[in-house]
Order: sequence, then structure tokens, then C-alpha cells
Amino acid sequence: MRICVVVCGRVAEPLADVMPPYLESFRALLAPQLPEAAFAGCSAIDGEFPRSVDDHDVYIFSGSPHGVYEDLPWIRESEAFVRRAAAAGKVLIGGCFGHQLIAQALGGEVRKSERGWGMGVHRHALTGREAWMRGGPDAVNVLVSHQDQVIRPPEGAVVLASSEFCPNAMLRIGDRILTMQGHPEMNVPTVDRILDMRRDKVGEAVFSEGKGSLGRALDHEAMAGWLAGFIRVALAAAPDLSAELRAGAA
Repeated sequence: MRICVVVCGRVAEPLADVMPPYLESFRALLAPQLPEAAFAGCSAIDGEFPRSVDDHDVYIFSGSPHGVYEDLPWIRESEAFVRRAAAAGKVLIGGCFGHQLIAQALGGEVRKSERGWGMGVHRHALTGREAWMRGGPDAVNVLVSHQDQVIRPPEGAVVLASSEFCPNAMLRIGDRILTMQGHPEMNVPTVDRILDMRRDKVGEAVFSEGKGSLGRALDHEAMAGWLAGFIRVALAAAPDLSAELRAGAA
């Protein structure tokens, strides 16, 4: 099993002592669940992509301080890569920015939410439990750090988790794409530091609520199990390449 983490953001210098690089964060999250996996990475933010979508079986698109609606060449290239990989039947996973990137690339809508900033530990309730979602609670506590949201999912997407603040918190698109707004790969010290860095930007109410939430027990291990389960099921199944995805990759 070959997994490539498509890195869409750089770790800011003030976070370097608490936040591992994205590749290492996802490796630490998933390697215990997928011991057979070989992990690699590419730096999309620097315009680096695999030579072919067939170089890897699974592509994980990371978070980023950027917005997917920004008119930046690497974001447009990333969207095109998403469409090619989806059309080729690759398994795609997206977290935060990656969640939004995949949704936008496949026809959804992303923008700054009128609900404002989400920071700290949020609770996302499952709207349904699929076969690969073994164990874990019916509502997960997960770290979040975002203002942008998927406002309209791609056609045919299934919402698997939701909250009042983030209605489209987890999406399954077809049988081989799974995305989530939360950051199960992140740690509490990272989000604690981001809150300090963004205090003036997010406002005192969001800052205080976010700080107060950081003591809640996290369900990241359960989510890692779900991700691993989804990846295994998706790789075992025959590709389900819809006409829409093929047309989008053209």
C-alpha cells in the first residue's frame, strides 16, 4: 500500500516546536493502523506533484493556511491533480484545506463561513455509520482550526458527520473519497499555539471558547481507525469511476 501525503501548507516557524511536518503527522496517525503502508510526500504548495497518479494508491491532502478559492497556480494544479486521481480510481483523503480542495475540485462550493472561526475541540455528530466505521462514538471530538467551509458538497456526496457550526464536517464522495473538516492528525499544543497567534483575528469569544475546549478528550484514535478501514475497503473494491469524475478530469 503506497500512501502519498500531498502537502498543501508549510509549518509556520512559531509552530515548529509543537507541530510536526504534515507527512510525519499523518504517518503518526495512520501507521499504527496501517502497518503495511509505505508513506511518501510531495509539496504541492511548491508545485511538486507525482509524475503520475499511478505512483501511489492513496493520496492524502493536508491542511493549509490558504483558502482554496485563492487564485494561486499551485491550488489550480492541485485541483487538476484531484480530478485526475479521482478519475483513475485512486483513494483520496482530505483534511481541512484538503477536504475543501477535493470538494471544490469535484464541483462543490467553498467560502468563508458566516458562522466565523472554528477553533479548538469541536464535536461532530455522525449522521450515519458505515461498515468501515467500526467502534468509536456516535459523535467525535476533533481538533479544528478554520474559517472556510464546504458550503455545498459535490453532487452525490454523502454527509457522514455534521454539527450546527459545520454542517458538512465529513463527506464520502463515491466509494474512494473521504474528507473531513477536522484535524485528527494535529495535537493540542499546536492548536493552543495557533489560538495564541490568532487571538486578535478570531476575537475574544472564539479565543476563550477554543482555549476552554482543549481539555476535552479527543477521538482521534477512533477516527484513525475509520480512515484505515475506509482505505482498506476502498482499495479492495473495484474502481467506481463515474461519468462526472471522468468528464471533470478531461
